[in-house]
Amino acid sequence: MPLSALLGGVLMLAGLTHTAWQHLGFPALGPLDAPPRAYGAGLFVQSWGFYALLAGVLRPAEGRHWGVWASGALSAVLAGLVSPAWAIPVSLAIGTGYTIHLSVLLYRLRATRRWFRIEGPVLLAFALMGAGVGAAGALTPHVLSWGTFGLIYSVLLTLGFVSTLALLLLIPDLAVKTQEAVSASYAQSSLGKVDVVSVGERLRQLFEDEHLYRDEDLGLAKLARRLDLTPHQLSELLNVRFGEGFSKFVRRHRVAAAQRMLIEEPRASVLSVGLSVGFGAQSSFYAAFKEETGEVPGEYRRKRLAQDAAA
Repeated sequence: MPLSALLGGVLMLAGLTHTAWQHLGFPALGPLDAPPRAYGAGLFVQSWGFYALLAGVLRPAEGRHWGVWASGALSAVLAGLVSPAWAIPVSLAIGTGYTIHLSVLLYRLRATRRWFRIEGPVLLAFALMGAGVGAAGALTPHVLSWGTFGLIYSVLLTLGFVSTLALLLLIPDLAVKTQEAVSASYAQSSLGKVDVVSVGERLRQLFEDEHLYRDEDLGLAKLARRLDLTPHQLSELLNVRFGEGFSKFVRRHRVAAAQRMLIEEPRASVLSVGLSVGFGAQSSFYAAFKEETGEVPGEYRRKRLAQDAAA
């Protein structure tokens, strides 16, 4: 990811932690009080952090990100200028605008993202949460007490984390799939000076001879570095030469290796087989194996061993 995205992720988590800590003191605020200026500044920081992080994920890392940096500078200026009384609605209105732009970036990936129908509503939910907190902030303290506002914000924040967790559990390789979609959607041929044949042969050696697929942490960027390519070039190479994306390419090799091990090592547990070929968890192993073969690993082993015994 670009530097702006990495910095955004850190600032988002720091801002959320600061905000949650500040909420503990909200019940003590009276109708004529306002939150500390540091509270409002934290809102501007976390809003921009959220935007910078996802903008870095949804756009090519090698592209220009001046707009993200400019929006960060604007947020920093507003954090110092906006009064505490207006910091909540203004910062969250800006956060809602950020989310709308992220939705536009996600929509651009619609042709290559079959999970768009899931991620789109989740991102929309974040925008609605931001709008809801902004509306609650505008009603505080004249209609709602500061304690009630802090409770509303905390509940919506919890729902946001639960939604994100559910999305990651539903799509464990979400980051890899998104990288592939970004590379395809912003594609301009980058293989003009690449010896596709030799790189393809090196890729074959890494997977068939060196068994690189066993690396649980193998990602598009990591493999690209081994081949002296950019992630964009590697993604294009896989799609042009092999007709499949990175995640499917790696999954196919892992499942093929697991098929061999299930038969050749009948005493090995199914879980140990999955872990040894590069899957990080039993659930991801089962899902990938069934998608590739139409059977779960245990069923595949029983059938093949029975066929070998009968022969």
